[in-house]
Amino acid sequence: MTIRYADRFQQPAAVAAYEAAEYGAGSYASRIWDLQKPVLEKIVKDFCAAHSGPVRLLDFACGTGRVLSVLETLVETADGVDISENMVAVARDKCVRARLRVGDVLTQPELLEQKYDVISCFRFLLNVEPELRARVLRKLREVLRSPDGRLLVNVHGNSRSLRHPAIVWRRARGGEKEAMLNELSVGAARRLLVESGFEIVQQFGFGLLPPTLYRTPLRAAAAAADRAAAGDNLWKDWSVDILRPLQNVFERMI
Repeated sequence: MTIRYADRFQQPAAVAAYEAAEYGAGSYASRIWDLQKPVLEKIVKDFCAAHSGPVRLLDFACGTGRVLSVLETLVETADGVDISENMVAVARDKCVRARLRVGDVLTQPELLEQKYDVISCFRFLLNVEPELRARVLRKLREVLRSPDGRLLVNVHGNSRSLRHPAIVWRRARGGEKEAMLNELSVGAARRLLVESGFEIVQQFGFGLLPPTLYRTPLRAAAAAADRAAAGDNLWKDWSVDILRPLQNVFERMI
Protein backbone atom coordinates (compact mmCIF):
# COMPACT_ATOMS: atom_id res chain seq x y z
CA MET A 1 0.00 0.00 0.00
CA THR A 2 1.34 3.45 -0.92
CA ILE A 3 2.21 5.67 2.04
CA ARG A 4 0.10 8.81 2.38
CA TYR A 5 1.94 12.11 2.14
CA ALA A 6 0.80 13.14 5.62
CA ASP A 7 2.35 9.99 7.10
CA ARG A 8 5.57 9.77 5.11
CA PHE A 9 7.74 12.05 7.25
CA GLN A 10 6.25 11.47 10.67
CA GLN A 11 9.17 9.26 11.73
CA PRO A 12 12.61 10.80 12.46
CA ALA A 13 14.34 8.08 10.41
CA ALA A 14 12.41 9.07 7.27
CA VAL A 15 13.41 12.72 7.73
CA ALA A 16 17.05 11.81 8.29
CA ALA A 17 17.05 9.67 5.15
CA TYR A 18 15.50 12.52 3.15
CA GLU A 19 18.19 14.92 4.28
CA ALA A 20 21.08 12.49 3.82
CA ALA A 21 20.02 10.80 0.58
CA GLU A 22 17.62 13.04 -1.36
CA TYR A 23 19.56 16.23 -0.58
CA GLY A 24 22.91 14.78 0.33
CA ALA A 25 26.11 16.18 -1.16
CA GLY A 26 26.28 15.55 -4.89
CA SER A 27 22.74 14.14 -5.15
CA TYR A 28 20.57 14.85 -8.18
CA ALA A 29 18.08 16.86 -6.10
CA SER A 30 20.84 18.99 -4.58
CA ARG A 31 22.27 19.75 -8.03
CA ILE A 32 18.85 20.81 -9.30
CA TRP A 33 18.46 23.01 -6.23
CA ASP A 34 21.78 24.67 -7.02
CA LEU A 35 20.27 25.68 -10.37
CA GLN A 36 16.93 26.75 -8.91
CA LYS A 37 18.22 28.74 -5.96
CA PRO A 38 19.59 31.81 -7.82
CA VAL A 39 16.47 31.95 -10.02
CA LEU A 40 14.21 31.81 -6.98
CA GLU A 41 16.25 34.46 -5.19
CA LYS A 42 16.03 36.78 -8.19
CA ILE A 43 12.26 36.34 -8.47
CA VAL A 44 11.78 37.31 -4.82
CA LYS A 45 14.32 40.16 -4.93
CA ASP A 46 12.67 41.62 -8.04
CA PHE A 47 9.26 41.32 -6.40
CA CYS A 48 10.46 43.08 -3.27
CA ALA A 49 12.05 45.87 -5.31
CA ALA A 50 8.79 46.52 -7.16
CA HIS A 51 6.52 46.08 -4.13
CA SER A 52 5.55 49.04 -1.97
CA GLY A 53 5.70 48.23 1.70
CA PRO A 54 7.00 45.24 3.69
CA VAL A 55 6.84 41.80 2.09
CA ARG A 56 5.38 38.90 4.05
CA LEU A 57 6.35 35.39 2.87
CA LEU A 58 4.91 31.93 3.53
CA ASP A 59 6.80 28.75 2.70
CA PHE A 60 4.04 26.14 2.53
CA ALA A 61 5.07 22.52 3.14
CA CYS A 62 8.41 23.97 4.26
CA GLY A 63 9.86 20.58 5.19
CA THR A 64 13.39 20.84 6.55
CA GLY A 65 13.68 24.53 5.66
CA ARG A 66 15.78 24.30 2.50
CA VAL A 67 13.79 26.98 0.66
CA LEU A 68 12.71 28.98 3.69
CA SER A 69 16.24 29.42 5.05
CA VAL A 70 17.16 31.17 1.80
CA LEU A 71 14.04 33.29 1.30
CA GLU A 72 13.65 34.46 4.91
CA THR A 73 16.69 36.70 4.45
CA LEU A 74 15.07 38.55 1.52
CA VAL A 75 11.77 39.65 3.09
CA GLU A 76 10.56 41.49 6.17
CA THR A 77 8.68 38.58 7.74
CA ALA A 78 8.53 34.87 6.89
CA ASP A 79 6.43 31.94 8.07
CA GLY A 80 6.81 28.24 7.42
CA VAL A 81 4.20 25.52 7.88
CA ASP A 82 4.47 21.77 7.48
CA ILE A 83 2.49 18.73 8.54
CA SER A 84 5.53 16.94 10.00
CA GLU A 85 6.90 17.95 13.39
CA ASN A 86 10.13 16.09 12.64
CA MET A 87 10.67 18.01 9.40
CA VAL A 88 10.01 21.31 11.16
CA ALA A 89 12.45 20.35 13.92
CA VAL A 90 15.22 20.24 11.30
CA ALA A 91 13.97 23.52 9.78
CA ARG A 92 14.28 25.23 13.17
CA ASP A 93 18.01 24.57 13.08
CA LYS A 94 18.34 26.13 9.60
CA CYS A 95 15.99 29.11 9.82
CA VAL A 96 16.94 32.11 11.91
CA ARG A 97 14.07 34.58 11.47
CA ALA A 98 11.06 32.60 10.25
CA ARG A 99 8.13 31.60 12.43
CA LEU A 100 7.49 27.86 12.05
CA ARG A 101 4.22 26.02 12.63
CA VAL A 102 3.10 22.39 12.41
CA GLY A 103 -0.29 21.24 11.18
CA ASP A 104 -2.72 20.65 8.32
CA VAL A 105 -4.01 23.88 6.79
CA LEU A 106 -7.14 22.15 5.46
CA THR A 107 -8.31 21.12 8.93
CA GLN A 108 -6.58 23.87 10.95
CA PRO A 109 -7.34 27.16 9.17
CA GLU A 110 -5.88 29.10 12.11
CA LEU A 111 -2.42 28.17 10.78
CA LEU A 112 -2.94 30.73 8.01
CA GLU A 113 -4.40 33.73 9.78
CA GLN A 114 -3.06 36.47 7.54
CA LYS A 115 -2.39 37.45 3.95
CA TYR A 116 0.98 36.88 2.28
CA ASP A 117 2.67 38.73 -0.55
CA VAL A 118 4.75 35.72 -1.64
CA ILE A 119 4.03 32.02 -1.08
CA SER A 120 6.52 29.31 -2.00
CA CYS A 121 5.34 25.72 -2.44
CA PHE A 122 8.11 23.30 -3.41
CA ARG A 123 7.96 19.51 -3.91
CA PHE A 124 4.39 19.37 -2.63
CA LEU A 125 2.04 19.02 -5.59
CA LEU A 126 3.44 15.70 -6.76
CA ASN A 127 4.01 14.26 -3.31
CA VAL A 128 0.50 14.84 -2.01
CA GLU A 129 -2.49 12.73 -3.05
CA PRO A 130 -4.01 14.04 -6.33
CA GLU A 131 -7.40 14.70 -4.73
CA LEU A 132 -5.83 17.18 -2.31
CA ARG A 133 -3.87 19.26 -4.82
CA ALA A 134 -6.64 21.61 -5.94
CA ARG A 135 -7.99 21.96 -2.38
CA VAL A 136 -4.61 23.12 -1.09
CA LEU A 137 -4.04 25.46 -4.05
CA ARG A 138 -7.39 27.13 -3.47
CA LYS A 139 -6.53 27.51 0.22
CA LEU A 140 -3.24 29.19 -0.69
CA ARG A 141 -5.06 31.47 -3.13
CA GLU A 142 -7.28 32.64 -0.27
CA VAL A 143 -4.29 33.90 1.70
CA LEU A 144 -2.29 35.33 -1.21
CA ARG A 145 -2.45 39.11 -1.16
CA SER A 146 -3.92 40.67 -4.29
CA PRO A 147 -3.55 41.82 -6.96
CA ASP A 148 0.21 41.43 -7.36
CA GLY A 149 1.07 38.61 -4.95
CA ARG A 150 3.08 35.62 -6.16
CA LEU A 151 2.75 31.89 -5.64
CA LEU A 152 6.03 30.16 -6.53
CA VAL A 153 5.27 26.50 -7.20
CA ASN A 154 7.32 23.70 -8.69
CA VAL A 155 6.50 20.31 -10.17
CA HIS A 156 9.54 18.10 -9.77
CA GLY A 157 8.38 15.28 -12.06
CA ASN A 158 7.40 16.25 -15.59
CA SER A 159 5.95 13.27 -17.46
CA ARG A 160 7.26 14.70 -20.74
CA SER A 161 10.85 14.65 -19.49
CA LEU A 162 13.53 11.99 -19.90
CA ARG A 163 12.85 10.96 -16.29
CA HIS A 164 9.60 9.32 -17.40
CA PRO A 165 10.98 5.96 -18.70
CA ALA A 166 12.74 5.31 -15.39
CA ILE A 167 9.52 6.05 -13.49
CA VAL A 168 7.57 3.62 -15.68
CA TRP A 169 10.17 0.92 -14.98
CA ARG A 170 10.13 1.52 -11.21
CA ARG A 171 6.33 1.48 -11.11
CA ALA A 172 6.32 -1.84 -12.94
CA ARG A 173 8.58 -3.23 -10.21
CA GLY A 174 6.34 -1.91 -7.43
CA GLY A 175 8.65 0.95 -6.52
CA GLU A 176 5.79 3.34 -5.79
CA LYS A 177 5.44 1.66 -2.39
CA GLU A 178 8.84 2.98 -1.31
CA ALA A 179 9.13 6.23 -3.24
CA MET A 180 6.96 9.09 -4.45
CA LEU A 181 6.93 8.50 -8.19
CA ASN A 182 4.08 10.77 -9.25
CA GLU A 183 4.29 12.80 -12.44
CA LEU A 184 2.34 15.56 -14.16
CA SER A 185 2.55 16.64 -17.76
CA VAL A 186 3.11 20.30 -18.53
CA GLY A 187 -0.46 20.59 -19.78
CA ALA A 188 -2.00 18.84 -16.78
CA ALA A 189 -0.04 21.02 -14.37
CA ARG A 190 -1.15 24.16 -16.18
CA ARG A 191 -4.79 23.09 -16.08
CA LEU A 192 -4.55 22.34 -12.35
CA LEU A 193 -3.07 25.76 -11.62
CA VAL A 194 -5.47 27.70 -13.84
CA GLU A 195 -8.54 25.84 -12.56
CA SER A 196 -7.39 26.61 -9.01
CA GLY A 197 -7.52 30.33 -9.79
CA PHE A 198 -3.99 31.23 -10.84
CA GLU A 199 -2.43 32.90 -13.84
CA ILE A 200 1.00 31.61 -14.90
CA VAL A 201 3.43 34.54 -15.12
CA GLN A 202 6.52 32.66 -16.29
CA GLN A 203 8.01 29.17 -16.47
CA PHE A 204 11.52 27.91 -15.76
CA GLY A 205 12.87 24.43 -16.44
CA PHE A 206 15.63 22.57 -14.59
CA GLY A 207 17.17 19.20 -15.37
CA LEU A 208 16.87 18.24 -19.01
CA LEU A 209 18.77 14.95 -18.74
CA PRO A 210 17.50 11.92 -16.75
CA PRO A 211 18.56 11.68 -13.10
CA THR A 212 20.05 8.23 -13.69
CA LEU A 213 22.98 9.83 -15.54
CA TYR A 214 24.00 11.48 -12.26
CA ARG A 215 24.75 8.03 -10.88
CA THR A 216 27.19 7.18 -13.67
CA PRO A 217 30.65 8.38 -14.76
CA LEU A 218 28.80 10.84 -17.03
CA ARG A 219 27.49 12.87 -14.08
CA ALA A 220 29.87 15.80 -14.63
CA ALA A 221 28.86 16.07 -18.29
CA ALA A 222 25.18 15.75 -17.36
CA ALA A 223 25.50 18.52 -14.78
CA ALA A 224 27.20 20.80 -17.30
CA ALA A 225 24.48 20.16 -19.88
CA ASP A 226 21.73 20.80 -17.33
CA ARG A 227 23.36 24.07 -16.30
CA ALA A 228 23.36 25.20 -19.91
CA ALA A 229 19.73 24.18 -20.48
CA ALA A 230 18.26 25.60 -17.24
CA GLY A 231 15.91 28.58 -17.21
CA ASP A 232 13.13 30.14 -19.26
CA ASN A 233 14.01 28.84 -22.72
CA LEU A 234 13.00 26.40 -25.46
CA TRP A 235 13.85 23.40 -23.27
CA LYS A 236 11.60 24.25 -20.32
CA ASP A 237 8.62 22.07 -21.31
CA TRP A 238 10.87 18.99 -21.40
CA SER A 239 12.73 19.61 -18.14
CA VAL A 240 12.32 17.28 -15.17
CA ASP A 241 11.64 20.08 -12.67
CA ILE A 242 9.50 23.08 -13.57
CA LEU A 243 9.12 26.27 -11.53
CA ARG A 244 6.24 28.67 -12.13
CA PRO A 245 5.59 32.09 -10.57
CA LEU A 246 1.80 32.58 -10.42
CA GLN A 247 -0.69 35.39 -9.82
CA ASN A 248 -4.16 35.20 -8.30
CA VAL A 249 -6.21 35.60 -11.48
CA PHE A 250 -9.62 35.54 -9.78
CA GLU A 251 -8.76 38.54 -7.62
CA ARG A 252 -7.29 40.41 -10.58
CA MET A 253 -10.63 40.10 -12.39
CA ILE A 254 -12.65 41.77 -9.61
